[in-house]
Amino acid sequence: MRRVHPRSLTGLLPQPARFALRRAIFHGDAETCPLCLCRSRGYRAHGSDIPVLTQRRVVGGVRREADRCPVCHARDRTRLMALYLDLFGALDRPGRQILHVAPDFGLYLWLARHDGMNYTACDIDASRYRHIPGAVTADLTCTPFNDNSFDIVICSHVLEHIPDDRAAMAEILRIMKPGGMALLLVPLATDGGQTDEDPTVTEASEREARFGQWDHVRLYERNDFLSRLREVGFEVELFAPAQSDPASVVTWKLNPLEVLPVARRTLD
Repeated sequence: MRRVHPRSLTGLLPQPARFALRRAIFHGDAETCPLCLCRSRGYRAHGSDIPVLTQRRVVGGVRREADRCPVCHARDRTRLMALYLDLFGALDRPGRQILHVAPDFGLYLWLARHDGMNYTACDIDASRYRHIPGAVTADLTCTPFNDNSFDIVICSHVLEHIPDDRAAMAEILRIMKPGGMALLLVPLATDGGQTDEDPTVTEASEREARFGQWDHVRLYERNDFLSRLREVGFEVELFAPAQSDPASVVTWKLNPLEVLPVARRTLD
């Protein structure tokens, strides 16, 4: 009889049950996650040692120790987005319309504790998010949402999976309200080279070797990523807590090299 890996068995459980199981297994006093509020024996390593990530100094890809909450799986980048929303009072105004693409569970839990907002989750396969009420199936290049629908769009580590990323960027702009903002994170090469993308690369092993993950279709260079956002009509600023608030990097266990691209739709 073929043995089934324990991780495969836990994958059969609904997310709330897995969350409760992890909370019991990893309970401890070393860390308290600011997103799920669970106490654990410490954050765990996350990321990859694939050579291209190290060679190109990819922020958001290279393995980091003590990074991921073992309970809600929030990573440094997830905490970075929550910190930005918290510091700048982005959720303070009642009635804010928020779209969360491929929603991180830890950030979903953190957002759910805020009253007075209207939250929508979406993914190319919404069945993966049955634990989130009303999750919508949506191709990010052609969503079912109306123009000017959302005040805030959160989209972390998604665009590097999409062949026509400019169409997805333009679609995000379309569904945002004038004055709205999008938090758009991707793995970013910081070695001064160029974005690497090649639509003829379809083998998983070659994608992993060139782009850092088997299902990525490109590896962005930081300045090129920001330029693409500006080309479709966004105004872009960078939130760099290591420069503006170094204490928060320590408190929130952030990657000091990571910056958060905040793309805004100008007032019409």
